[in-house]
Amino acid sequence: MRRNVYALLFVIFVTVFAAAVSAQDVTLEPTLPIPVTVEATVQPPITGTSEATAESTMAATAEATSEMTAQPTGQPTAEITAEMTTTPTDTSGYLRVAHLAPDAPAVDVYFNGTLAFSNLTYPSASDWMAVDPGTVSVAVVPTGESASSTVFAPASVSADAGTWKTVAIIGSSANKTLQAVAITEDYSKLLPSTGGLTFVDAVEGSKPVNLVKAGVVYFAQVGFPGNNTSSSSSLVGDSGTFDVSAVDPDKPSTVYASQSSFDVPENAYTFLALVGTPGNEKFFSVVTDMSAVEIARGVLPKPGTLMDALRADPNLTAFAQALQNAGLADMLSGSTAYTIFAPANFILDNTQTVDKQASALKAYIVQGKYTSKQLLSSGTLTALDGSTLKFTANNNAIFINSAQIIDVNIAATNGVIHMLNGHLP
Repeated sequence: MRRNVYALLFVIFVTVFAAAVSAQDVTLEPTLPIPVTVEATVQPPITGTSEATAESTMAATAEATSEMTAQPTGQPTAEITAEMTTTPTDTSGYLRVAHLAPDAPAVDVYFNGTLAFSNLTYPSASDWMAVDPGTVSVAVVPTGESASSTVFAPASVSADAGTWKTVAIIGSSANKTLQAVAITEDYSKLLPSTGGLTFVDAVEGSKPVNLVKAGVVYFAQVGFPGNNTSSSSSLVGDSGTFDVSAVDPDKPSTVYASQSSFDVPENAYTFLALVGTPGNEKFFSVVTDMSAVEIARGVLPKPGTLMDALRADPNLTAFAQALQNAGLADMLSGSTAYTIFAPANFILDNTQTVDKQASALKAYIVQGKYTSKQLLSSGTLTALDGSTLKFTANNNAIFINSAQIIDVNIAATNGVIHMLNGHLP
């Protein structure tokens, strides 16, 4: 998340630089890059994990908010400090509802007596909703019926500021065991090459399971609520494509459900549930892209397109204006996905680039969405103007041709943005 203090820092830096009579080089630490989707929708606020460990993809994912450095160019550069990556303080809690009860009908869900979500079917999950901190009464009724026609006693869910909880409808209508349980998800900051993963066992009558990812137990002994075990686990770990399976902890050869090439996307949070009935288990998953999180938090204005993201970032407004002037705004506000490499405002002064024509600015745009990890995996990409963009890693920094990427994975609903500290030749 980009901060709005570049200009002030630049002025301070130039003053200090002049006083030092350019006696020393500027050497700042670089950004640490690493080589069923549901888009959350913010709605008006309603008044009102077990831990596991996983190694990161590379040691360089240590801290994306550390100080960053531009390569020496013979001219002073603006320092990007940790303060620039400070995220706004959340004053809301965030709730959504997942229908995971196989024999339950479609339902409407009320928060504190107000309709929050309608016609949720099995298996599905709603968008995220921002709510005022406090206790939220969650009532579930068959679709179209009154709020008093609850299928089980309303559940009280604590919605603390800054927390993200999925209210899962589980159990069985036939057994009269329908209930709602709140699952706290780890929505902490995502560093390059990471993604969030939450696992839930929603199969009533089953024994606890281990979630195995890439041949290694990732979450252990996760069971249906009431089994005296954890019913969910959530953490931020490596992104990538993995084989996953839910297995018997005592007999790992007994596999209840499996999926090959399961994607845990970078810069997104994945919710994975074991659903169904004993002997008929399957996986259900929902991916929440960071753009949906930013929209729910009010950081990214709706509809959250690339142009919205550029304009909302105080460090990229000059490039947004350049694209607007060049007639490219409509293209970047549509449904086609693009990746934009946007020079920061301190690179675009009043005499440079802002008035470039569309043909020149297309050198900064690639069709398709490429997160930081995918850039390094690809090696080269072709920009819209036909030029070749080459990506390399050097001293824990990503370079595109000769320009350094100083902020990665700036989210949008139709693509992603990477901030540059220089121009593309």
